[in-house]
Amino acid sequence: MKNNIIHKASKYLSRLGKNIRCSFTGNSMTQKSYNSGWQSVSSVLQGGTPDKYKSFAYACINARAENIAKAKIFLFRRDAESGTAEEVREHPFLDLIHTPNRKKQTFPEILLKISASLDLYGNAYLYAHRGVRGKPVSLYYLPAKNVRINLNRAFTEVESYEYTAGGNSVKYKSDDIIHFMIPDPDSNIEGKSIISAFNYTLDIDYYQNLYQRSFYLYDASVGMILEPDPQLNDAEIAKMREQLRDRYEGPSNAGRTLILGKGIKANAYRNSPKDVEIIPSRKLIREEILTMFRVPKTILGITDEVNRANARESLKTFNDYVIKPFAKICIESKLNLFLAENYSDKNLYINMEYEFEIDRELQLQAYDIYRKYDIVSNDEIREIEGFGG
Repeated sequence: MKNNIIHKASKYLSRLGKNIRCSFTGNSMTQKSYNSGWQSVSSVLQGGTPDKYKSFAYACINARAENIAKAKIFLFRRDAESGTAEEVREHPFLDLIHTPNRKKQTFPEILLKISASLDLYGNAYLYAHRGVRGKPVSLYYLPAKNVRINLNRAFTEVESYEYTAGGNSVKYKSDDIIHFMIPDPDSNIEGKSIISAFNYTLDIDYYQNLYQRSFYLYDASVGMILEPDPQLNDAEIAKMREQLRDRYEGPSNAGRTLILGKGIKANAYRNSPKDVEIIPSRKLIREEILTMFRVPKTILGITDEVNRANARESLKTFNDYVIKPFAKICIESKLNLFLAENYSDKNLYINMEYEFEIDRELQLQAYDIYRKYDIVSNDEIREIEGFGG
């Protein structure tokens, strides 16, 4: 009886909107937000979607996504007896990622969307459209904010995925969706976004930008208290306020001489961005956002305290210890699961390989040393450079 009531309550809550989630612990029921509980103050101010994809966060998310999208994907078949692997150069899966869909999207573009979605929502979804024999023939990216996960009655497995767009909803079987996620220790169903790990840093970033914008739009000229000697009536106050707005408010009127009527004194009131040390604060916010996303300054073109040696090392570290593990855990593993479930060969697997950009000058110097000590031949160098033997 109690379980039936809980189930009916769950169905009722699900009708309230796609952002409501129900999770159960023992006999208690709690509501869980789809975006891991993170909500920006800017969403309250603007009455819209949480403003997560802007400013420094936008730069970091795009930098990560662009590097994830550089992956070279190779398909291998493992020999069950010897354990050795051989590259497979022709396969329906390779055809699938070569031409994912009729929208003329490339697979690197889809990888970029997946990476950005994971950072923003903790989840990303690909719909595998199947042909007449049930084999995947197309892959379509589904925006995570429009996807709802439907569980079975026992709340133990995903029954379907519901995608809503333009007021219409479509349900997809769980087998037709590749669900990428950043693992969440509190959930086996949904992922946890990097964005959700911030406290108020992104809110402060938004407020600082809003403050500066307001300063230049409204506050660049005066910002003061007016003290009249004679008592002014409401009409006179309204007239003076209108005159001040027309003559002195806004960036185009900054620096104009303020002329007041007889008996009126002006006293400075508001601080400037310099007085509240906005620039040092902006740098601290930037540092925290870069740290959370594990993006080095060099990636974003920031040269503070960066030289050639540590820039190269930071780029290599970013490639080896951020991009590669993230791609292997969150994306490659799911693609391999998709391979195992949709193709008859259980020994197939893919590798997403990322080559660190080699310093050309150092590479040429290395070639000279190799030739000087006869480590490699000219023909071998030609082959490395792609000119043939």
